[in-house]
Amino acid sequence: RNGANISMFAPNTDQFHVIDHHSGLIDECQGRNMMIEAARIARGNISALSELDPENFDAIIFPGGAGVGKNLCNFALNNDNYVVLPEVEKIIRAFHAAKKPMGFVCIAPVIAAKIFGELRCELTIGQDTVQDGRWPLASTTKTLENLGVVHINKDVTEAHVDEKNRIVTTPAFMCGTAKYHEVFDGIAELVKMVVQLA
Repeated sequence: RNGANISMFAPNTDQFHVIDHHSGLIDECQGRNMMIEAARIARGNISALSELDPENFDAIIFPGGAGVGKNLCNFALNNDNYVVLPEVEKIIRAFHAAKKPMGFVCIAPVIAAKIFGELRCELTIGQDTVQDGRWPLASTTKTLENLGVVHINKDVTEAHVDEKNRIVTTPAFMCGTAKYHEVFDGIAELVKMVVQLA
């Protein structure tokens, strides 16, 4: 779709912890490697993030999910003073320096915020008010703004483009009442915009 060929990458290191997504409980007896876990989702076709050469790609997209806030950065554990995994930050800075577009889905914009907040980058994680539970993590916008980010309110089906920094973001499941097709539409909009910028 959109004429793009894709490759998938993940850090080749252990993830913070393993969650049983059926029960929601942490599995204390098990450890998992991020790349091996990502290979399950990518159907085996994945490489170590350390092998990603930004010169060989026109753009990069970071999907969201709780693992972003625990593994690619530690936002879920320390949202006032979180850090981005150095390997991830290095890749993102390389794409930015090359003026190549980047997409961040769901909670992943916190990564861009930590790295580029000082540039007053424009990002969205949805809305800045809870709205009867529709946006339960709306307070996250304040964390981003404290880093220098200009937060742009968007609905789940929308994406926002920061033209200057070539960053595209969409809220996805930051919306607590999102229907699957709405999340799909928002991510599709993000992908389309990233490809157009490439």
